[in-house]
Amino acid sequence: MRAFFIAALLLFVAPSQAQHAFLFVKKGIKKKRTYMEGDQILLRLSGDTIVGGLITHLRDDTIFLLGKPIPVARVKSVIIRKKKDKTFYIPPNQLLLITGGVALTTAGLTLSNQASFEKAITAGAVIGYAPLLVQYIASKIRLSRKEYKMGKKYRLHLIDFHLPRRRAF
Repeated sequence: MRAFFIAALLLFVAPSQAQHAFLFVKKGIKKKRTYMEGDQILLRLSGDTIVGGLITHLRDDTIFLLGKPIPVARVKSVIIRKKKDKTFYIPPNQLLLITGGVALTTAGLTLSNQASFEKAITAGAVIGYAPLLVQYIASKIRLSRKEYKMGKKYRLHLIDFHLPRRRAF
């Protein structure tokens, strides 16, 4: 009995953590993005002001960024952090091998009398350097979404798990 009482006392005294609040960017019923307290976020507010920082608290339809309250209704869009763009780099030995392939293709087509020298060098250059051109263009184009605009498609949904304070009356 004494051991049970001591164990129960230790459980009551032990610190407990409440569940964190969540901020969802939703499209219909699907969650596109989830933010928690402690995450970085970048917001565009009404009036086109951009505010960003660490989410310190989420409560009562209010986002606290570094302690400053921002009502969810004022958020115009959630800006997605841009990932570092892919750099276009070709190793020198790969470029040398491609150039050698272009030369061999040109020589083979010319010596076998399948094409004139001008047509053969054009065909070899297209075969060799076209994949590099496609890779370069792909590194410059970004097709992913840059921000979620609140309104018709997207909305912010804040879920906070806290018990409201009791009123005096």
